[in-house]
Amino acid sequence: TLPLGATEEMLLGTLNLQRVLDQQQVAFQPGILHKADGGVLYVDEVNLLPDNLVDLLLDVSASGVNIVERDGVSHSHDARFILLGTMNPDEGELRPQLQDRFGLSVQLDNQYSVDDRIEIVRLREAFDSDPEHFLAQCAQQQQALTLSIEEARTRLVQVQCHEQHRAMIAKRCHAAQVDGLRAEIV
Repeated sequence: TLPLGATEEMLLGTLNLQRVLDQQQVAFQPGILHKADGGVLYVDEVNLLPDNLVDLLLDVSASGVNIVERDGVSHSHDARFILLGTMNPDEGELRPQLQDRFGLSVQLDNQYSVDDRIEIVRLREAFDSDPEHFLAQCAQQQQALTLSIEEARTRLVQVQCHEQHRAMIAKRCHAAQVDGLRAEIV
């Protein structure tokens, strides 16, 4: 998760000051991009990110590599991740360059059915009363989901996109007036 108010150092990584002080050794302290490699980078209120962080995020997401050269540290590592963000459009627009990094956009509302509302509150109460027990009850389902995702990742290289599907995807993106080609690529 990239929190609101994050710094460049939190995102990219920086000099490990504790190691410098304790061992007089220059070392890299990984940032959020290092932790996100191979997974998901979640950004809440993505439209409120400062421009400098948006620029850094764009550079790294385009190249898949995070390069840090500062404070006597020269370090690079893979940073391939799925970018997932939420935003409230009433709080400002998303920069077009960043919007192009998202392959799917979903507009949500907070209107739940009565049954859904009851179930959400019931689950929240169960978690609040005993988080460990709640998580243990969900562990098998979470493990099955994790295995399913891992299997899908290995099978992805075998997936073929036929021309009729490419045409259908392109037509839908054109009809939705999607900027860029990220949606088709995803």
